[in-house]
Amino acid sequence: MTTDITASWREIDRSTAFSRFGRSVDRVEFEMPDGRKEEFYVKSERSAGAVFALTADRQVILARQYRPGPDRVLHELPGGYIEPGESAADAIARELLEETGYQGKVREVGPYWHDAYSNVRRYAFIATDCVKIAEPRPERTEFIDVVTLDLAEFRTRVLRTGEMTDTAAAYLALDALSLL
Repeated sequence: MTTDITASWREIDRSTAFSRFGRSVDRVEFEMPDGRKEEFYVKSERSAGAVFALTADRQVILARQYRPGPDRVLHELPGGYIEPGESAADAIARELLEETGYQGKVREVGPYWHDAYSNVRRYAFIATDCVKIAEPRPERTEFIDVVTLDLAEFRTRVLRTGEMTDTAAAYLALDALSLL
């Protein structure tokens, strides 16, 4: 049996299953294109971004920190939520400075979906010619080690091992810089 996947899904019911720290998970019941009814759980958050930051000598600036979901320390691109009324570029410049103490020339690479069960749009950025101008000032729940890696080590030790978040942003940035 083939089903027209372009036929619209009809939302029947929605309720919030969980909400805390600016995140919520909604239980959503849909009538699917073939008439069956199915329940899905959809995550909602504010939009966020991540920045692939490079120093003038092409060192990648990373925030190394513990993450509760995978229960391990990961290397991450600096980034975070976009505050209400704040542009994505301003948010990324702020997050880069807060998390790492670095500042650079920031430009947007493009948006991407967080995952298939989330309504969150994430934004990938590049920051070039980054220089350290301050000490990091992370948020109260962030305990960050700022590390720099050369591109080859970043690819081998971080990107290809799956030991980071925002892999999509890293690949979009590397592609935009013709570094893949």
